[in-house]
Amino acid sequence: MDRACGADLVYLCQVPEDRDFAVRPGLPEQPYSIRPDTYQLFLGNETCLLAWSAHCDPAAVWPVNQH
Repeated sequence: MDRACGADLVYLCQVPEDRDFAVRPGLPEQPYSIRPDTYQLFLGNETCLLAWSAHCDPAAVWPVNQH
């Protein structure tokens, strides 16, 4: 898994745990959310995103949860 496209995985970014995003007007609330005005991504998990350095596929990203 660490050599897709013949390339190494590299650190891309880190998303902090309980990352909030505002709900746009007219869109539904996130089920079981703590607040009705936000969506939460990776609820309770700090997440690092790794990607393959060869850029063989735009979707070639590997998420790694820290909890």
